[in-house]
Amino acid sequence: MSGPLNQETVNDTAKLMMHRLIARSLVRDPSLVDRAQVSLAAVAARFPDRSFVREWDALLGLPTTKLRLLLTGRDQEMTRLRLSSPFVTAAGVDFTDQALRRRIWRAARRIAARGAARSDHDRRKAAA
Repeated sequence: MSGPLNQETVNDTAKLMMHRLIARSLVRDPSLVDRAQVSLAAVAARFPDRSFVREWDALLGLPTTKLRLLLTGRDQEMTRLRLSSPFVTAAGVDFTDQALRRRIWRAARRIAARGAARSDHDRRKAAA
């Protein structure tokens, strides 16, 4: 039996789910990129020397199709960048609905639990 879920894994999974929703929204409304740039500018004013500001600035300059792929990427770099995403605070993106947030976090916990159970199973199988 596995121990408690790693909360960081749950949080990363939830952020990935949120960015999948954002990527879908970009298909209908590419102007979300402009609003994310406004959001990023506000963050840049507070944290001008942070590397994530430059990284997000470069990402927001990409074609929308490329940006959509990166937003939902599972690599370490995108997992890290989703922590400072200007889309989450951009106008027109609303994750303040508590019911939506609860659904996302519950789904993220289920997905993380399945991943942890699969990892435990694989470790036990390899040890046998």
